Amino acid sequence: MPPKTEKKYSAPALEKGLDILEFLAGQPNPCSKAEIADALERTPSEIYRMLSVLEQRGYVTKQSGTVSYGLSLKLFELGHLQNGMTSLRKAVRQPMEQLADEIGQACHFSVQNGADLLIIIERMPARRVCLAVGEGTLLPITQTASGAVLLSQLDEDEAMAFLTEDTHYQQLSQAKKNAYQKRQHKIREQQFETAQSQFSPGVIDIALPIGIAGTDLSGALAVSLLGGDINAPIIQKYIRAMQHCANQINQNLGI
Repeated sequence: MPPKTEKKYSAPALEKGLDILEFLAGQPNPCSKAEIADALERTPSEIYRMLSVLEQRGYVTKQSGTVSYGLSLKLFELGHLQNGMTSLRKAVRQPMEQLADEIGQACHFSVQNGADLLIIIERMPARRVCLAVGEGTLLPITQTASGAVLLSQLDEDEAMAFLTEDTHYQQLSQAKKNAYQKRQHKIREQQFETAQSQFSPGVIDIALPIGIAGTDLSGALAVSLLGGDINAPIIQKYIRAMQHCANQINQNLGI
């Protein structure tokens, strides 16, 4: 069952439907009504009524010849109706493909999604073995190079307001909070970040900002490298190639 968070308001019917959608989104295969009810700790009759409505509205589909349900592409379609996101995806796709082939490394583009970083596009180089970060991945903003880059582009008061509410940041010692603030100032000056990944030992992350900060036309371009020295000359080569890619993307966005 999806984790419970502190709620200010309650809308039981809506929550029931969202629970079903979120559960199905995390399943590799279609699920029966009984499986869904068991996972969500609901009665089969509750699930049946909600599934019927979701099916009528086109959010779930019953698999032909079975009693199992899976998500339709309705949510995908709704997501692509957002003009900012559509513009970003169109603007970054080709430059990122060129970047991946030029440096022989995978690259990814992410945007802010609440307190998280959401990877919306990944591009792989042709015929190369490299480290990839898959589309749809969610990571805490304050624990990633891309997230640090995104926060650095905000007004300092806005960035601090975000950090004040961020659980991961608030758990840091004062010394580490001070270090993170210094890191933010450095990124603002140089307009890129290189850092050891907090999630994968031995991985170096390079990230830089794209678009107009604080709007729906903003994000972070990043490359994750397996092994190597963060101060190696090849890192500077990658940064220059990424900066050229960023300029192309910004031109595509009309910036």
